[in-house]
Amino acid sequence: MRLPPSFPFADLLKSLPHHLNYLPALIFLIIGISAQLTVLPVNQAAALDKIHVGAPETKTVIRGSGLPVPRFVSLKSDVVNMRVGPGHEYPLQWVYLRKNLPLKVISEFDVWRKVVDHEGETGWVHSQLVSLKRYGVIMSSNAKLRADPNQQGSVTAIAEAGVLMEIQYCKGQWCRLGVENAKGWLERRQFWGVLPNEELN
Repeated sequence: MRLPPSFPFADLLKSLPHHLNYLPALIFLIIGISAQLTVLPVNQAAALDKIHVGAPETKTVIRGSGLPVPRFVSLKSDVVNMRVGPGHEYPLQWVYLRKNLPLKVISEFDVWRKVVDHEGETGWVHSQLVSLKRYGVIMSSNAKLRADPNQQGSVTAIAEAGVLMEIQYCKGQWCRLGVENAKGWLERRQFWGVLPNEELN
């Protein structure tokens, strides 16, 4: 989830301690009694509102990290500012409110990273605000995680669009994802967070 800079953050932060009491009730796993499957719901506030099918692949690197570009990273905290340029003097473009959301780094300038999110929005974030931990966001409705990396594998869990899951490793067109007590293999076309044909061990 991200909000425009005009969002009343002062009121949000004041009420945050109170709302944290209800956070465990919003993040949960529903165990399907009859089907014996885990269903991973997504909070309505974090649901996808659009899917972007293309993004710029600029690879400009100026005094960067030395890491490959493009590459995927994830947000370190629940509040991360995206700016229109590589510096604190540039105005805010978006404010992200979802820890572990994956972003694709497409350019670097010193300690700043130009990124694109799963909805195609681009901007700059500071390198200290992102992590190399790999997460994916489910892009298809009722995505079926399987016990084996093929369509014949038994279904271990069902994830709704917008759910964030840790990417454990990838093999061919399948990746093993996990969150709390739910794990399984999912075709990479059903989530966003890996490069085409990227292998993760």
